[in-house]
Amino acid sequence: MLKKSKKCLQLALLMHLTLVINSVVADEVDWRIVNYWSEWCAPCRVEIPMFNALFNDLKASNVSIVGINFDEDPRDITLDIAEELGVEFPTLTIEEVEELALRAPDVMPTTYLLSPTNEVVAKLIGLQSREDILNQLAELGIAVQIN
Repeated sequence: MLKKSKKCLQLALLMHLTLVINSVVADEVDWRIVNYWSEWCAPCRVEIPMFNALFNDLKASNVSIVGINFDEDPRDITLDIAEELGVEFPTLTIEEVEELALRAPDVMPTTYLLSPTNEVVAKLIGLQSREDILNQLAELGIAVQIN
């Protein structure tokens, strides 16, 4: 009987340890803020400095910011436009965008919040503020550490 209790206790501890490890791994995986921008989009130009600042502020957290050029220009042109617009956060390649399987937005600007498994958990349409983004993260229960 004592042997059986010991085995049950070991099994319970192993299951608990597995849950703890999985929780830690999930916390380390990045949530992503994916911002669609375009050079012809006036509200996008307004958002870019906010996203630049938020990108820097979120570096210590498990939330990252990436951008997508709505116009799907060739990579060299996209990077030139991003530099001209002052985009400081990473801009995804067309191949990376295809891997996400995001539907291009109908309205610009549009920002998606993606889970660590790349599931769309929020779609924010129109001009967003820093507070809008942080509030949405909080509503989703995503704790962020701001620098």
